[in-house]
Formats: sequence, structure tokens, C-alpha cells
Amino acid sequence: MQNTELRIELESFQGPFDLLLHLIKQMEVDINDIPMTAITNQYIKYIEAMNELELDIIGEYLVMAATLLEIKSNILLPIEPSPDYEEDYDEGDPRDILVQQLLLYQQFQTVATQLQIKQDERARLFSRPMADLSSYQEFVPLDEDALSLTDLAEAMASVVEKAASREPLERQIQHESLTVSDQMDKIMAAFQFDTDNDSVTLDQFFQYGTRNEIITTFLAMLELVRKQHLIFLQKSKDDPIQMKKLEE
Repeated sequence: MQNTELRIELESFQGPFDLLLHLIKQMEVDINDIPMTAITNQYIKYIEAMNELELDIIGEYLVMAATLLEIKSNILLPIEPSPDYEEDYDEGDPRDILVQQLLLYQQFQTVATQLQIKQDERARLFSRPMADLSSYQEFVPLDEDALSLTDLAEAMASVVEKAASREPLERQIQHESLTVSDQMDKIMAAFQFDTDNDSVTLDQFFQYGTRNEIITTFLAMLELVRKQHLIFLQKSKDDPIQMKKLEE
């Protein structure tokens, strides 16, 4: 009889603990209070049907059978400790170790079942093939005078700090709010007004205004850069930052 026949005959039990848990469930008993006589007898009946199996397959079942018989014997005929070793004698329930092993095995079973469910769910999913990105440029070089994001952030922090220092502590709340869209139109209008130059300085838009107005203006500039209408430039570290209008 082969290993596959064992699984059919014993309802696909994966080992002695699996069989033992099945018997406990079948008898409807508490795993923490196993009736050793009944469970041992039932267990031995099961493995008697395995007497023709290979030794390495039946071996682990026989080890469990011997363990059950030993526990059963200790319960029916408890060993009386000798006076010399009475202090070291453990009066605990002989089933304790077996119960702990069964509970641990039960936890592994639960985790294994959950993993199998996830694996089955994943098997029903189909992944989209990886897109071919070879046509995209890995690195887009900046113009020689173009600013890095760090430079731009530092410049913005400086502008906001100056605006905060000149803003009064108390002022009336303005009901008209400045929008990013309004500032985008105002910035582009500055290039139309000065047709001789295709660039204007950043400071030109930050000389006046509250902190919130300056932040709104800066967001408008970033939006124009994102839409590829403008680009920030700075020839050297000490030169003013400029905005250059890109050709459409």
C-alpha cells in the first residue's frame, strides 16, 4: 500500500496529531480534558489498519500510540515517588505536554489553512505584463542655468520669511481670496506687457503681499512650470532667480 492509499484510508490525515485532533473532535470532548482510555483505544484501531504500510510511514503513528499508552498508564496507575525524590516529583496532569503539543499543532493548521486560501485567491488573479518603458527617457537634463528643486525650495522659504516679517500682527480679514488661477493669468500677463524680454525676475512678484498671497503666487508659478509654460533659471548663486517663458 502506497502513501496515497494511506491518505484515502485515513481521510487525508497528515500525521499522528492530525488523526488525534480528528478523534477528539469526533468524540466531542474538550481538548484540555482528553479521555485517555477512549482516545487511546480509538487511535490504536485506526493504526491497526496501517500494518501493511512502509515502516517510515507508520513509525510516527506508532510513536504517538506509545505516548498515549504511557499517559493512559500514568493516569490509571500513578507512580508513587520514593521518599528520596519526593521533592522533585511533579504531580501535574500527565496529559499536559500532549495538550500543549495539540494546541500548537492546531494553531499551525489554522495558519496553513489561511495561507492556502490566500494562495487560491492569488491563483485566480492575472497580472498585467510589465510595460515597456524603453522609449521613455530615464533622465531629463536641465538647462545649464535651470534651478534644482532644492534651490527653488530655499528661495521660496526666504521669500515667505520676508513676507512674514513685514506682515502686521493684527489686520482686517480680506473677503476676496486670491486663487491660483488668477495668479497664473497675472504672471503670463507680465510677459505680454514686456514684449522685449522673455524672462522676468522672481522678486517682481514677491515685493508685496501677505504670506498667503505669496504662497498662492508660488503655487501658480509651479503650475505654469508643470504645464511647460515657464522655467526657472539662475545664472549663478548670487544672481536673481528668473522665470523664462517657453515657446509654445
